[in-house]
Amino acid sequence: MLDFLYRSRMFTPAFRLFAALTLFGLVAAFISALATDDQSIMNAVLGPISLGWKGGVGNQTGYAVLVGLAAVSAFLAGIHVALRDADPAAEAEVLRTDSVPLTRAPSGVNFLPLVAAFGVAVLIISQLTSVWLALAGFGILAVVTFTWTLRAWAERATGDDEVNRQIYARFIEPLRVPVVAATVVAFVVLALSRVLLAVSKTGAVAVFGVVGAVILLGMALLAARPQISKNAVTILLFVGAVVVIAAGVTAAVVGQRDIEKHGGDSHGGAGMESEGTREGGLGPILVEPPGGVGS
Repeated sequence: MLDFLYRSRMFTPAFRLFAALTLFGLVAAFISALATDDQSIMNAVLGPISLGWKGGVGNQTGYAVLVGLAAVSAFLAGIHVALRDADPAAEAEVLRTDSVPLTRAPSGVNFLPLVAAFGVAVLIISQLTSVWLALAGFGILAVVTFTWTLRAWAERATGDDEVNRQIYARFIEPLRVPVVAATVVAFVVLALSRVLLAVSKTGAVAVFGVVGAVILLGMALLAARPQISKNAVTILLFVGAVVVIAAGVTAAVVGQRDIEKHGGDSHGGAGMESEGTREGGLGPILVEPPGGVGS
């Protein structure tokens, strides 16, 4: 029976994939609730089945994530089986149109999967550093999701590839330039500051000089060779981003160097501290008489 369902054309490959993910999410959520719940057996079983209505579900975060995975996978499975894995004839039948839409398969290089993988890596690295890096990772994934959705729509807008590219550029260019520029500047500044605080004074000067020289030479090369393809520039920027993030994470793990506190020895420091109140203002220095105020 299962072999018949697997070989049947009634269920498309994409439907079988997302149906399996749905089953996996439900089973994993049930097992997670049983493993993390300390209630009675009856409540521990009824809770996951009723989505927490008649009992507990243990770890609510894990249970919610797995149930959400099952719900999204079930929705996508229904979409794929209804449209027969984006078959134009099936789409025309579902939409009740007389003709098949004039569309083409997407073509060209898409670097958004690499950027998405970079965002996931940033989220993983944020577990060792700070919550700000985690927010940056979520921001990268949100931008990738929006951009990828817009590109998927634009590539199927018409049957002309050039018109589709123009539609995509019209929407994405006003957003891509400022977002990418702000992200690159933020990552470079944050990672470079961690590196400069981790190395010695001499090393900090050397790192700053080398990084500045590399950026200057790279921009000069791009200005001198404008015929360099966008794909090559994108790959170079991605490799540079990986190097910068790796250096920043390494510096954060090593920790900040011991910074010498200026101010002299204990006597000199005390003298400077006592004199600081007299040298810090613009008013006249009031000298207390030897006998005190009441003398």
